[in-house]
Amino acid sequence: MDITTILTIDKSILTVIAYQAIVFAIILFIYSIKGDRSKRILGYYMILNFIYYLYNFFYYTGDINTASKLYYIILPVIFLLQPFFFLYIKSLTSDNFKCTPKHLLHFVPAILVLIMNIFLYSFLSHSEKIQLLSFKIDNTNKILEYYLYLHSSGYHFILTIQALFYNGLIIYIIYKHKKQMSSNFSNTNGITLNWMVTLLIIFFTVSTIQEILGNIDKVFYDVHARVSYNTFYMLIVSFIGIGGVIQKEIYKKRFITTLPSFNDNENKNEEVKYKGSSLNEDAKRKLVVKLRVYLEKEKPYLNNDLKLDDLSVALDTNRQYLSQIINETYNQNFFTLINNLRIEEAKKMFFNKKHKQLSIMGVANSVGFNSKSTFNTLFKKYTNLTPSQFIKENNL
Repeated sequence: MDITTILTIDKSILTVIAYQAIVFAIILFIYSIKGDRSKRILGYYMILNFIYYLYNFFYYTGDINTASKLYYIILPVIFLLQPFFFLYIKSLTSDNFKCTPKHLLHFVPAILVLIMNIFLYSFLSHSEKIQLLSFKIDNTNKILEYYLYLHSSGYHFILTIQALFYNGLIIYIIYKHKKQMSSNFSNTNGITLNWMVTLLIIFFTVSTIQEILGNIDKVFYDVHARVSYNTFYMLIVSFIGIGGVIQKEIYKKRFITTLPSFNDNENKNEEVKYKGSSLNEDAKRKLVVKLRVYLEKEKPYLNNDLKLDDLSVALDTNRQYLSQIINETYNQNFFTLINNLRIEEAKKMFFNKKHKQLSIMGVANSVGFNSKSTFNTLFKKYTNLTPSQFIKENNL
């Protein structure tokens, strides 16, 4: 394949990456109108990708003049990519996530680079800026030499450290989220973030390849290697965009609307009483009674999206105390308790002739499952039989 064709392919790939990044950003912002904060943050991340690859498009297609004008902001943009992706994961896995002043610390490197660009880059003439971007200097301008060193070595080292730091944080956050899922959610479909784990593996692999190629034959100046890398990154941006769009909001800012409130005037202010003190035995007994009565009377587990927070609001307590009660009283976590109750309800429906017209999936939906595979797996786990085997064995 001749060099002209390869350059055309490279130009097309850069165009696709920039285009899909801005399209995903628009879609994510539209979804975020409903209050999904994580999609809004991912939308900003996509805009940063758009700017970065727009710059690459101008640079690698030979429009150095336009690229030189964008250079003021392009390095700060690169330094913002990892922090914004980290904040996306943080907002996705945190209850009541809010941007606070401490989050601004993640933007300090980008701000410092921007300030340095404004002061150092401004001293360069137009021809010196072109030299800098072309990595060809005449060694007469000390500012240019220093700037080139930062560009080729200093920034690269800092970005590598930054990537390792944020990838480590993201892995820790996802690991912590997975450990807490069974204590807070009765349905883990769509909140496991397995697609994110896959992404991290792919991203780490591609980044490693990039580093190896960069050390061997300067990946960004070998067009064949660059096309391969940009193709990989085009797929990564697509993967992140699609995953972000279909990823449902894990923690929603809402009050209970589908579950009726359990009114008990005697214990109405229990949350206030518990605050700042241990859960005493009397309080435990009262909360255990409230929980048992509520589960038997209202059957909240039939709500397929029931969360520990939902139950704690309905019982007028906090999730820490409720989680403690569930673990101590039932010797189970929230996920196991709720799905055990769902399976028991399903067994009752199988025995009840008025539900005979329902399919297995119909019963599963009725008791709070929205996935047949999850229903089958948990039914067998708790009964040692699949739903079909249970029906057959009991002649239902």
